[in-house]
Amino acid sequence: MKKFYFIIAVIALIGAAVLYVGTQLDSIVEGLIEDQGSAATQTPVRVAGVTIRLAEASGSISNLTVGNPEGFSGNAIEMENFLLTLDPDTLMSDTIVIENVTVRGARLNILQQANGNNIQELLRNLDNLQSGNESDEAAGSKKIIINRFTLEGASASVSAPDFDEIREVTLPTVTVRNIGRASNGATGAEVAQQVLRPVLDQALQSAAMQALKDKASEKLDEVTDKVLEGIFGSDKEPQ
Repeated sequence: MKKFYFIIAVIALIGAAVLYVGTQLDSIVEGLIEDQGSAATQTPVRVAGVTIRLAEASGSISNLTVGNPEGFSGNAIEMENFLLTLDPDTLMSDTIVIENVTVRGARLNILQQANGNNIQELLRNLDNLQSGNESDEAAGSKKIIINRFTLEGASASVSAPDFDEIREVTLPTVTVRNIGRASNGATGAEVAQQVLRPVLDQALQSAAMQALKDKASEKLDEVTDKVLEGIFGSDKEPQ
């Protein structure tokens, strides 16, 4: 009988522990994102809210911002909403598998200077973390595999010396698959690298293409004006 009561007591303690973790999980994850994200990027990382639904193996993150590195002002990245689904069988393992991550309403603020831009500086900070590796290992032994990462509805502002003004561009959907799969799991810094690089490339390409289109349009207008001037004279307008 005493053995039976002991088993009941253990089950009750486990239940209480699970309940505590469940009620505190959102704030725990939020703290980890802010602490480890800030350590990895060496810039302030902030999150407005985290919701983890263990029963559904899903979650969401709202209003994640990544500050700019030293020498740049404002935020480098602003992401309105993350939606993610998890593989529940991996939640207690050393490598957590995230089936899908969808980010909507993201904005990159790219500030180009002669020696590089702010997003590249963030990537260098992540590279430095990986080369040392101690901070990332200290953050925890768990690694991550993301089967599919999708960035949709994103935009970017690009400020560069070659541009007359800040370019506002809409980014096409960016999809990255099998993050961390080849290495049987990636650290937080590795995940950030594998996500940010294609997004940065797409943003810069979109901005450059928009700049070329604008210049081509301006050139066409100049040619048109010269043709009209040759036909009608500099002081005449077509009737």
